[in-house]
Amino acid sequence: MRRLGPGLLVGIAVAASALATAASAADMPVPAAPAYTPPVYRPVIYDWTGIYGGAQVGGAWMNDVVNTTTTTVLQPAGTQTKVAPMGVVGGAEAGINFQFSPVVVGFEGTWSWTSLTGTQITTSPLPGGFSQSSTSAAPYVATAAGRIGFAANDFLFYAKGGGAWTRVEYTQSVANGPIVSQQTLTDNRTGYVAGAGVEFGMTENLSAKLEYDYLGFGTKSYTFGNLSAPVGGPLTPFALPVSVKSSLQMLTAGMNYRFNWAGGGPVVTK
Repeated sequence: MRRLGPGLLVGIAVAASALATAASAADMPVPAAPAYTPPVYRPVIYDWTGIYGGAQVGGAWMNDVVNTTTTTVLQPAGTQTKVAPMGVVGGAEAGINFQFSPVVVGFEGTWSWTSLTGTQITTSPLPGGFSQSSTSAAPYVATAAGRIGFAANDFLFYAKGGGAWTRVEYTQSVANGPIVSQQTLTDNRTGYVAGAGVEFGMTENLSAKLEYDYLGFGTKSYTFGNLSAPVGGPLTPFALPVSVKSSLQMLTAGMNYRFNWAGGGPVVTK
């Protein structure tokens, strides 16, 4: 019989070792597949940054204090007449926001038509039942203000402050039943606005808000120089110097459409 050479013996040993290793591996348990982790959808973070425009409507209250500054044939100096009408206000607005989460800063301009007009009658000490009638009207108001707010995701709580302007029409009348004489002066008053509000983001671009504003216009003097009243019988021309301290309050609701240029949408993490 032929004897096995050393090379053949080595080959047989290697083959036997491989078979043993394979058999041992077949007996070992198969590792389980990694558990499936579903993606996590984070909530949308509302972004207030952008240019916006919209409209607002609400109610307004005027508070004018007309004070006679010089004694005349109609009234003594210091006579006060308070004119405080209520009316409707509505108009347009536009602005821009920048969000530095959670702080939002911006600038806003508004223009509003108003129905504010009111008359108050003050009895005159002039004999014969004469009276002084003061009428105030504000056809429109405008504001330009900075805003700063705190964003609680899709809610924005803010305050604003800046300049305010209004067109006014002041009328003084002398009456004894029918009007004896009357004069109207028009002017543009300048003042300030301070307000606060809350805005809710209904969609990524559309929001609704509720806002309160106080507009102060200070005190300004006027002279009604074309009035007349009976003094001893005939009508006598006289001038009526007055000062008018004027302010407005407004409560409005509005809607804005914002052209935002950042963010939005769900973020998916694995």
